[in-house]
Amino acid sequence: MQHQLLFFDIDGTLLSNATHQIPKSALSAIDAAQKNGHLVFINTGRTIRTMPSFLKTLGFDGYLCGCGTRIVYHDEILLAHSFTEEEGQLLIDLMDKWHIEAFLEGSEDVYCKRGTYRQRIMNQVRKSFNDEGLGLSCFIEDRNFIYDKFVLVSDNQAYSDAFIHEIESFIDVIDRGKGMYECVPKGFSKASAMHLLAEHLDISMDNTWAFGDSSNDLPMFEAAAHGIAMGEHSPVLEPFSEMITDTVDNHGIAKALLHFGLI
Repeated sequence: MQHQLLFFDIDGTLLSNATHQIPKSALSAIDAAQKNGHLVFINTGRTIRTMPSFLKTLGFDGYLCGCGTRIVYHDEILLAHSFTEEEGQLLIDLMDKWHIEAFLEGSEDVYCKRGTYRQRIMNQVRKSFNDEGLGLSCFIEDRNFIYDKFVLVSDNQAYSDAFIHEIESFIDVIDRGKGMYECVPKGFSKASAMHLLAEHLDISMDNTWAFGDSSNDLPMFEAAAHGIAMGEHSPVLEPFSEMITDTVDNHGIAKALLHFGLI
């Protein structure tokens, strides 16, 4: 088998939502795939700063972060894209205009509002960021930072629709359900990162594999020659899935790699 490029989402794919750990079976299988000459990458909506630090110690060949806004191959940064200062300020102005609550994600930190969010889920997410040492020193109101993407949660559909209408000319918006939207500079995605990396490595997209579980993995599945959905997954992935494997905790990664002869 020719060298293959394997792309893995983090949450719900590599990382168990129950234990918040990567099963040993998945780590062993990924190591075996690399020993067979395949290249293994994280492909995540998380920015490089919000990616769990322990993942960087596990020997992946690279990281595609922030829905394609940063690409790292070994120690080489192939791409790093952020909103311009003007774009970033305009977006914050529009958030204020439409009463939008958001987390702004950069390569150095996560930026939250200074006060309490209206919505419980936002305060819960902020606490999880704070527990990881993020979002503690600089706030959205300070407006003195650069960021790569953002996530908003809306409790007013009319306001979120109006906000999205104003930004859709330069932002791609991914509906994550329950009023949550992931917002990325237009033209950047998990798929665009895969294409750039494959071109850099001079490896055909015919040799690409996507492993994921959620709706923001859809571009990755559309781009890859082979899509493997986890046992618990968004239905939008099914038309592009060559296999629906088992869940993370039931060794879904190892089972899929073994099934396709990658290990």
